[in-house]
Amino acid sequence: MQHNTCHNTEEFPDELPSGTLLLHGQYQIERYLIRGGFGITYLARDSLDRRVVIKECFPHMVCCRMHGLVQAKRREQQDQFDSLLRHFLREARRLAHLSHPNIVGVHQVFEENSTAYMALDHVDGMDLLSVVEEDPGRLTPDVIRDMLTKALGAISYVHSESILHRDISPDNILLDKLGNLTLIDFGAAKEHASREGRALSSLLAVKDGYSPQEFYLRDITQGPSSDLYALGATFYHLITGQAPPDSQQRLAAVAAGANDPFAPLDAETGDYTGEFLDTINKALEIFPEDRIQTADDWIEIIDPERRKQAALARAGKDKTIRVKISKLVADTNRNLRKAAKPGPKKRQGPARANGPGDPAAKQAPVDAGKSPTKPVDIFGNPIENVEAWLWDQDRIAESQPPPNRRQPRVKAMPVLRTLPDIHYPPAPEAEMPKPLPPIGRPLRPTLLRSLIGRLVAVGFYPPKPH
Repeated sequence: MQHNTCHNTEEFPDELPSGTLLLHGQYQIERYLIRGGFGITYLARDSLDRRVVIKECFPHMVCCRMHGLVQAKRREQQDQFDSLLRHFLREARRLAHLSHPNIVGVHQVFEENSTAYMALDHVDGMDLLSVVEEDPGRLTPDVIRDMLTKALGAISYVHSESILHRDISPDNILLDKLGNLTLIDFGAAKEHASREGRALSSLLAVKDGYSPQEFYLRDITQGPSSDLYALGATFYHLITGQAPPDSQQRLAAVAAGANDPFAPLDAETGDYTGEFLDTINKALEIFPEDRIQTADDWIEIIDPERRKQAALARAGKDKTIRVKISKLVADTNRNLRKAAKPGPKKRQGPARANGPGDPAAKQAPVDAGKSPTKPVDIFGNPIENVEAWLWDQDRIAESQPPPNRRQPRVKAMPVLRTLPDIHYPPAPEAEMPKPLPPIGRPLRPTLLRSLIGRLVAVGFYPPKPH
């Protein structure tokens, strides 16, 4: 059977005409919107008269439309078209399960006209490429910083689902009138480390200035840093007004021993911190291993609050944190004991008048001004009222529920109980402080008296009058 060869003509255009019905009339095409390397996008209405966006799988490099049906241009391209169609359907169904405020929603995935379609949310906004060209004053430093944080959050979510977007660029990010950002056009998305995905890389769309060098090469590993390169290039364009040099051109220059034609952002580039600009430069490194590796890493650098939360989360998962605290407690107690030891008594000679040049006269005011040593907690904060502090520690320990009902309640005051087998002399009865008046039920008075006794023994309590 002879394979028909089709061409783009007025009789057989690539775009679907207005009024075309899809999925048994559930969607009606209103007009053509844009064409990409992987498909064609239309504005449409659904059966409830709501506006939606229809994405058609139409890789024009290997296919065309004949009598309304999409087919490979040549017989030898049929396998390539079939692979791309399977890839589109698989990733479209994966994207339909994504739910994120900054990612376009997928309503439906279906097959028709020998190809596949996605029905997407219609976002009433402008793509960032149009904003740069038509309304650049809207892109203030504050807006750009906010957009980058939101874009990184969306990309982090996509990567957590083992999906690469693979087509991030200013024309694939929408900004509505309220400043909300939406990442669109996942037609070129692919699964991480997919063998078929790597084989299809040479067929998928690349965009000069935005695609990293690994997108141009077949069978080269692509990962999260590949999307981050494209995002860095996008925001480089937003800040400078132009896209960075083509990554292939940059790679060729470096391979030839010439200077990289890329001009990094510096402190003189607008009202941005050097740290913020450095992250964009880092994302735009030629080689993947030199870039920022994850979207979360990028967010932590530019967002202090997220950096603090991440540090606390890592500390909570650190199994050695208790050992570190115990060591800190032991060190603190050791320093307290050293400070509590009385020094040797100096032999006093006959009194004599000190002259201006006498060293003892110079030292006397300094010694007189020294404050008495005070106990501190494990963080080095001075404890003004030891007795009140001990009661507070007991109260805190009592208010915390035990981690497991079968295990004993966590005992308070690990600071002083970690002292290694030290025998203190009993405190004289006369030096014991008077107990505080009871407030409700006393909190473990035996432990409290024991702890106060230890503090008295080492000379920290009661405090001596100045």
